[in-house]
Amino acid sequence: MILRRAGLVLTGLLLAAGGAASGQRTNADDVSAAVFRRYADLTAKIQVVEGGSGAKASLGSAFLVSADGYLLTNYHVVAEAVDDDRYRIEWIDTGGRSAPGRILAVDVVRDLAVVATDRPTTRHFPIGRPTIAQGTRLYSLGHPEDLGLSIVEGVFNGQLEHTLYPKIHYTGPLNSGMSGGPALTAGGTVVGVNVATAGNSLSFLVPIEAALPLIDRARRADSAGTPDFNADIGRQILANQETYLATLFQGSDSSIVIGPFRLPTQPAPFFRCWADADRDPDALFESVDHQCSTDDYIYLSGSQSSGIVSMSHRVLSSRGLSPLRFYALYSTNFRAGSAAFDLEVGSDVTDYQCRDGNVRRGRMVIRTRFCLRRYTNYDGLYDADLKAAVLGARDAGVVTRLTLSGVSFENAERLARKYLEQIQWARP
Repeated sequence: MILRRAGLVLTGLLLAAGGAASGQRTNADDVSAAVFRRYADLTAKIQVVEGGSGAKASLGSAFLVSADGYLLTNYHVVAEAVDDDRYRIEWIDTGGRSAPGRILAVDVVRDLAVVATDRPTTRHFPIGRPTIAQGTRLYSLGHPEDLGLSIVEGVFNGQLEHTLYPKIHYTGPLNSGMSGGPALTAGGTVVGVNVATAGNSLSFLVPIEAALPLIDRARRADSAGTPDFNADIGRQILANQETYLATLFQGSDSSIVIGPFRLPTQPAPFFRCWADADRDPDALFESVDHQCSTDDYIYLSGSQSSGIVSMSHRVLSSRGLSPLRFYALYSTNFRAGSAAFDLEVGSDVTDYQCRDGNVRRGRMVIRTRFCLRRYTNYDGLYDADLKAAVLGARDAGVVTRLTLSGVSFENAERLARKYLEQIQWARP
């Protein structure tokens, strides 16, 4: 929900019109107008400016959360200015006055950041741990499409149940530029921070309680000096992946039988799985595809994301191909495609380094290709890509793949071994 030179990232816009009886509509308008009137001055516009040209690199929203004059926003709004002297932060109040800002603390996992305005205030939003009922009316403030401060009316629909990172389901239309703005009740209680949309009034908020430890860290940083953000971000990602990767592929995960193979599927509730098949009756072989991946990711920059786990299987079955022709088909499928995430190349990562080998497990022999590339800005983090194929069957085979982003070397190797252990013959 920020604006960028190269396009739009994330999303919001003005109040939806019509649908209710005129008396009801007037009452709702009165509440929205009152919320805007009371709290507009606590909401700001944040922009990242390229120092050489003075051009805006990104734009979003923020809101005051302390008497120190701290602004809370999304990390992805200010990410380009983190540890990059080419960019600077500006914040603009409701009167159109701009002033420099300083990034004090970031939480990349929850997509939050605190910016210092160096302007103490007697008015700010109190931040706590609100408890509200599903269906409560919320009002979101922000700067959609850089059109000026606007208000969006929506509904609180609780926290998402199956997500890696806590998110609030907000039924309201958010647009680019509203990222980092507050979503609050009519009484002024901030419930969440605008963060993303899936369109059709399906939007998401970061729960406001996630900001409490970050604001405390910002206060410490304000007195101790600006931290090394790259080192801090690397530590955050490493600590986070230790938590969510710890239980994957431990032997009790779900599995699916496709042809003669038993294969892993949906290792945690925050994975989504889907499947497809090509069973052309005139073809000499058929294929079944099964894929699972996390819905969530960690935004690092416009060219790099982390925290993604995905796996895929393609099972091929012969319907009359000779063993030689089936082997040629199978080999082509194994070789097809380069290492995962290859579209995200650049100075953020090194080239992939790969090793090939065979793994024997009982009656099963698995051909493997394991590739790693290192993050250049964050020590100890890697992207990993494991590709494997079961050998030995004359008329069936599976090409399977596990991809991980932003993991330690130790976790990459451990999860690759655990993943291969989940691949079994369906029948003894």
